Amino acid sequence: MQNTRTMTTKRLVINAVLVAIYVVLRFFNIPIGNSFRFTLASFSVVLCALLYGPVDGLLVGLLGEFLSQVLGPYGLTPTTLLWCVGETVRGGALGLCAVLFLRKGLLSGERPQPMCIVSTLLCCVLTGVLAALGQTFALYVDSKMFGYYSDTIVFGVMVWRILIYMLLAGMFGYLSLPIISALKKAKFV
Repeated sequence: MQNTRTMTTKRLVINAVLVAIYVVLRFFNIPIGNSFRFTLASFSVVLCALLYGPVDGLLVGLLGEFLSQVLGPYGLTPTTLLWCVGETVRGGALGLCAVLFLRKGLLSGERPQPMCIVSTLLCCVLTGVLAALGQTFALYVDSKMFGYYSDTIVFGVMVWRILIYMLLAGMFGYLSLPIISALKKAKFV
């Protein structure tokens, strides 16, 4: 990878594009019940975290979710930043995993080795659990502040939320590998 100082403008532009992709994908969602929406928006956070590490992943998660909340039907509320916790933690934690465990395998050679693929998927799934827990926490606090869902509803769907987040995170990790390889081949990364 090139020197970080020479990449700042390029990384900033790529991060901005990934935030924009996050916001656009967030508006294309499938509601599941009253407290969960199936969306592919987190893919941009996963891709950024795997490519550039914890700071970039954290920023894309935070800014993407914040803009989605503000521009979406909820607007700016007292709990807007709380709803950003899940994606922010996902981006930071996955970026940290990428720096500590995955960077050498993801960014070297033509194709990632099987162990790197398994490690990437495992890290993505574990950070998906963190994101699901962050969303559940935000839902809990929001429901207490504004008096809507009961604890039974909030925590009753938690298992499904975690399972769906794990499935999506694994899918995002798997799909990000050929994209990262293509970006390496094109000398974009």
